[in-house]
Amino acid sequence: MWWKDFISHESREYKFKIGKTLASSLAGFVAGVVFASIVWIIALLIFR
Repeated sequence: MWWKDFISHESREYKFKIGKTLASSLAGFVAGVVFASIVWIIALLIFR
């Protein structure tokens, strides 16, 4: 399934299964926001 790409397969154990899903999803979201921000900043600097 496509959503499994967003879940990290770390060896770290969480007390609840949802904790692992949320932690890896949040990390992916933050990484995506940072990457998108860098792309937009570069685009604004180029087309200024």
